Amino acid sequence: MSCIDQQRQMDLPWIISLPPKVPFFTGRRDLIQRIDEQFHSTDVMNQGMAVIVGIGGVGKSCLALHYAHSNVKRYNVVAWLNAENEISLQNDMVKLGQRIVDVISDPTRIIPPTLSTLKTLIEQYQKTPTIRHDLTSDSLKRQSRDTQLLERIIEVVKDILDQQLMGTWLLIYDNVHAVKMVNKYMTAMRNGHIILTSRHRSWDDEIEMDIFDRDTSIEFLQRVLAIRRDDDRLKQRDDCNNIADMLGDLPLALIQAAQYIKRKKISITAYVNQFKSLYQILWQQEAPSASYKQYLSEKDDQCVIVEQTVETTWQIAISQISRINPIASDLSTIAAYLSPNNINRELLVQLGVQMLNVSENDVEIALNILHDYCLMTWNGNCYNIHRLLQLVIRRKYQDTGVDEIVMEQLLQYYNNILHYDRRNIEQTLANVALIEHFEIAKTYFNINYKHGDQVDTSNNNNCLDHHVINSILLNISQIYYHLANLEKAKDCVQEVVTNVSSISDCENDQFMHYNQKYQFSQAIKLKGKIIMEMNDYDHALIYFHRALNLERQSKNEKNISQIDVGKTLQLIGQANCRIGKFDISRQYLQQAIELQIQHLGERHLDVSKTYLWLGRVASKNGNIKQALDYANKSLKIKQELLGENSLDVAMIYETIGNICRENYKYKDALKYFEEAIQFYKLHLGENALKVADGLHSIGRIYRQIKDLDQAMSCGMTVLNIKQKQLGPSHVSLAYTFDELGLIYMAKNDYNHAEENLNKSLQIKTKQLGEQHVNVAYTLDKIGLLYKANKNYLRAMESFNQSLLIKKKQLNESHASVAYTYHQIGVIYKEQDDFINSLNYLQLALKNKMDNFGSDHVQASYTLHEIGLLYKRIGDHDEALRYLQKAHDIKVKQLGQDHIRAIDSMTEIDHIRKQIKKIKVTIV
Repeated sequence: MSCIDQQRQMDLPWIISLPPKVPFFTGRRDLIQRIDEQFHSTDVMNQGMAVIVGIGGVGKSCLALHYAHSNVKRYNVVAWLNAENEISLQNDMVKLGQRIVDVISDPTRIIPPTLSTLKTLIEQYQKTPTIRHDLTSDSLKRQSRDTQLLERIIEVVKDILDQQLMGTWLLIYDNVHAVKMVNKYMTAMRNGHIILTSRHRSWDDEIEMDIFDRDTSIEFLQRVLAIRRDDDRLKQRDDCNNIADMLGDLPLALIQAAQYIKRKKISITAYVNQFKSLYQILWQQEAPSASYKQYLSEKDDQCVIVEQTVETTWQIAISQISRINPIASDLSTIAAYLSPNNINRELLVQLGVQMLNVSENDVEIALNILHDYCLMTWNGNCYNIHRLLQLVIRRKYQDTGVDEIVMEQLLQYYNNILHYDRRNIEQTLANVALIEHFEIAKTYFNINYKHGDQVDTSNNNNCLDHHVINSILLNISQIYYHLANLEKAKDCVQEVVTNVSSISDCENDQFMHYNQKYQFSQAIKLKGKIIMEMNDYDHALIYFHRALNLERQSKNEKNISQIDVGKTLQLIGQANCRIGKFDISRQYLQQAIELQIQHLGERHLDVSKTYLWLGRVASKNGNIKQALDYANKSLKIKQELLGENSLDVAMIYETIGNICRENYKYKDALKYFEEAIQFYKLHLGENALKVADGLHSIGRIYRQIKDLDQAMSCGMTVLNIKQKQLGPSHVSLAYTFDELGLIYMAKNDYNHAEENLNKSLQIKTKQLGEQHVNVAYTLDKIGLLYKANKNYLRAMESFNQSLLIKKKQLNESHASVAYTYHQIGVIYKEQDDFINSLNYLQLALKNKMDNFGSDHVQASYTLHEIGLLYKRIGDHDEALRYLQKAHDIKVKQLGQDHIRAIDSMTEIDHIRKQIKKIKVTIV
């Protein structure tokens, strides 16, 4: 018995998430038996899973739904999951998690840790907005919190079902298209059962679903038409046989015909005559008989005769609806250009009101009529419309001009709605569901209005629609970008680049229309942002400079403004800052801020963001006064525009904390980080990931000031939060293991240090790949560990591996390469290989001076090591020269009382004493 079983007895099922029961379900006893046999199969690979396949319209979903309702008392959890696409499946898995939390919400009861984790995750997911870390060099930490939480919730839901914490379960994955996609969301079947329905034959030991046999067709018609008396059933059996023969025993066509007969109160014979007449008009041939069933055994589920039969039954219903309620007919036309599943009622109402110019009540009445005539179905949460019906409607209006009007209005609606709004993340996430509807419209547009790879530019409206589609794709790409789905973001923006290129010669910018120039510059700029998040800075800069050139050439044209130029300059500044080219970064950021202040004024969020990047660059160059000045300007703007209680304000506190930490102002840094953490705890909760990020920074400071117990406490708290929120193998945990490794190293606990650093290396290698730059950073830390252990051979191996990755991924001039050069130089010094030591330390010094300037504190550390090297060689004059340079920089940047300045002075005094002693000895 499960943990929950032992604590509370309830009537089964505890959780049921199913569409309504199937009315008039008939026959299929053999298939129901097959499902039971599959669930108890001796084949380990297929045990517990039944896969129902068949052509469209044979009733696969109806069979799965009937089985679920009929056996609902056998399970604790029964859930229906729309598996047509990944977005729908993710949403349904999260809803299942929410239902589980509702069941275990009794505060008086102790629940297992996994269930407690799910409860925390769901609470966090419901209230956590998406937060981007705009000023961190690690793009992986900028991932959307919603995306991370969603993935984690799904993993925990699967774990709960696998561990039988909710007892036995039945999950139905309906309308599966992609086997590889759905496998990610399937649980193990040790403690439950799975039903999949699909039109595609991609599984072993499938349950093949065919049309009705004739007796079942007749029984089904008699049930729907309420023919109950034996004499009536016998009398009308021939009529039922005729209609079943005419419709080929296809369940979808039979239910449509029966509902029409019932609704119109006409005879079966009258319907048969109406069907034959309309079929002849539509297809210029007689209606088929049962002899055409041979077509149904073929694998192609787009069988022409099946479509013609179903289309004829629907045309009869559509014609009737057009007469009794034209709004319902028009609404079905709109639905034909949407995704067939998961059509939100609110969406249909909005589209009906806007596109048909009617009231909400008119739309509600129309929806009820469509439901009554079985043109649309309601599953308890949303509407569905059959794909074949959509095909019928689209064919009816193709080349009539109606389809163009509907398409144009739908595209304008998507263009107005599909935006990323960080102030209203709930609405943004809700709008993600619209993307699948937009994809249907886009596909129809591409099929009907593109010729080959070229757009039909002879039609002005067509070009306008294409411009709107590109605009929507850019908006969707922005949504995916902010939700950290970078691959999808990149695919969308590349589609825009391809679309514009198919219309214009993008290699000759002067020949592009101003709308095309604007879209093209926006697209390549967004593509640069996306690949910058993927750490491909060189290609990002290529795209940014291309956009900048295009914008500067077109600055006097419509759409493109100096504001666009300012944003692009800012992006170039960001990219250069991230690769350590701080002087170049500062130049572009200064150009950006001048343009932004001129055209936007001082009080603008874009100006605030640029100030913050200027502060970061100043901090990297060791100019803390200027860095804090810029950061405080940014803070003031956001406080004025967004208020003190904005998350953006708390994030600037973090940035100021990092500036102080980088410049050894640890007391000030702690103050700012603690302010940010208090804000996150108040607004996001004690276990929010933002709280963990702040504690991570505080832990680093405690390690640097040698308060190792406090550092360890912060590190373990961070680890606990991340494991709860993200699971055991998320890449974010690797950074925590890195920090714990450094803390253990500072405590001289080398075994635990090695254990944590290896955990980090394993996670990063698995999640990011062996050649990722973040793997190099962990290799550096492992090298430090071996160096501290005086295992110089292993240390050198780690640093050399790191150096190879950095040179490949970042290039040899990156500031991070200097760190590894420095460490290799120190190891050679410890091994008395003075020539190699001096060579690597000089390489490190040149790199640092090129990137930071000659007076930066980073340069002082390498100057100090070169001084120690000359001291070891016995060249006291050179030793003093380098140590004095190091000391002067430290005093200037850190103050004469700083521990590092004192260290330099101590070494200088020691050498002077040695020199004096030598002179006395000689005398």
